[in-house]
Amino acid sequence: MTTNEPTQDSSVRSATDDAPGVLLAGLLIAAAVVHFAMVPVHTGSGLSEPLGFAIVGWFQLVVAGVLLVRGLSRPVLWTVIVANAVIIGLWALSRTAGLPVGAHAGVGQPASLIDGITVGLEAGAIVVAFTLIFMPAIVRIGQVVAIGAAVGVIGLATAAIVSPEAAEHSDGNDAAFGVVGLSGGHNHGGSPQSAEASLIEMAAVDDVRCDLGFNPASFWSEAQDLAVDTYTGGLMDVSVLSGDTLLETVADQPLGGRGSAQLDKLVSLSGQVESEAAAAALVSALSASTEREYDAWKQWMVTTGGGGHEDHGASGDDTGGHGGHLGPTPWTALVDQQQCDRLAQEVELARDTALAYPTAADATAAGWTRVTGYVPGIAAHYMNFSYVDGTFEIDKPEMILYDGSGPEARVVGLSYYVLLEGDAEPTQGFTGESDHYHRHIGLCANAGGIIGDSTTTEEACAQMGGKKQSGDAGWMSHAWVVPGCESPWGLFSGANPLLDAELAKQSGQNDGACSGSGALDRYDRSPGPNDDLVSLTESASRR
Repeated sequence: MTTNEPTQDSSVRSATDDAPGVLLAGLLIAAAVVHFAMVPVHTGSGLSEPLGFAIVGWFQLVVAGVLLVRGLSRPVLWTVIVANAVIIGLWALSRTAGLPVGAHAGVGQPASLIDGITVGLEAGAIVVAFTLIFMPAIVRIGQVVAIGAAVGVIGLATAAIVSPEAAEHSDGNDAAFGVVGLSGGHNHGGSPQSAEASLIEMAAVDDVRCDLGFNPASFWSEAQDLAVDTYTGGLMDVSVLSGDTLLETVADQPLGGRGSAQLDKLVSLSGQVESEAAAAALVSALSASTEREYDAWKQWMVTTGGGGHEDHGASGDDTGGHGGHLGPTPWTALVDQQQCDRLAQEVELARDTALAYPTAADATAAGWTRVTGYVPGIAAHYMNFSYVDGTFEIDKPEMILYDGSGPEARVVGLSYYVLLEGDAEPTQGFTGESDHYHRHIGLCANAGGIIGDSTTTEEACAQMGGKKQSGDAGWMSHAWVVPGCESPWGLFSGANPLLDAELAKQSGQNDGACSGSGALDRYDRSPGPNDDLVSLTESASRR
């Protein structure tokens, strides 16, 4: 019998006598190639996704092998139809309502070109298998044509996985959503993704996030103006959310494109963030700047990546300045209500702890010792050396921060100090992934505390009666939990712009709560986004 029609049972024929089987195997192999290529791409998303891609790839490859070795049969053809229909259905679900498991559970993902190619290959396999069962006569093709077609579709799959689209798929969908506050740990890796994909995922996060009240309204506005990712801690391309300070025409720029002497001062200080002294001077200079100069500085930060803004990313591990990051600190969104509730309880405990020592005199009486005088941006530090170890405890802060250097200074925040050897920052901390640590390496100190910043030379330090400290095992984080002193740059920001030089002048002469700051009028310190902002993605869509 020489007919190409599959038999009614499980009998087989050689694939060399059945060219359509070669074509069908080629479609399956091509789809398997793409699925195997996606396994390492999704390794940062937990076990379920890379395992799923591997299982699908092996299944398609095994079925293709059966077709090539044993030829066509109805059971194999029906297996091709049903299995690939299920695979396509799961893909459609992942791009609409979202799969019920995995790092993207319940959140639809944007479709990409490589998705379309893979689905097309699987749909083609279904069509060929269906036709071989019910209309075999119309797929009678020569062996050369079948082999050529199979090689062609495999080549198409190969081109797809080495294309820039595949790289974008890797950098976007999973590197970003792997850290959208879905765990309580501190994940500091990842890569940026495309602006279009970012907007889609940001909108999905906006619908379910529960963390907007942890930062004042100004934080969200500042983050938008400075294009800081408040979704995945710096892993998304948020250029689409850049604020009104990023204007296209010179005439509309904050200073008309002409700059000013004050802006030059801000730019100069921003370029010296490896120096704690320069970073402190910048905080005070920003407070003394006009609104137009402040907006021009923000524009310069974004367009040049100045002050460590661009290359600092999500990590607070920087040996200079106030954690190496000026302006709003990248924030990782929380979408789990239990995590938000837990963080709220932790912040309340930290706040109660800070308020238990309202003045520097109270802290001194309880065992804290002043180790730095008042430094703009980070205040005066009082350390309890009995708490210094490798453990993070919210109600046992190693340092309490005050608005002046005298005993009457009022509390403004807390600082935690964890000892850990090596260059990997500690994983301990508040719930979520936004309280990053930084180090101050090479400070000049004597028995009375810190007397020179990291840029002080050994000779200069010795002349002042001090000695350079290593500091590479000391990791510090801030928590601006005192009411009235909430940082416009974030709950855990490296520096707080309210802590300017004017605040220190008023220390002990006001009611505390940062009421002496010269920068109060610049920032909206009410909790959560203001009515004008609504949500970052809604605001972006209006532009």
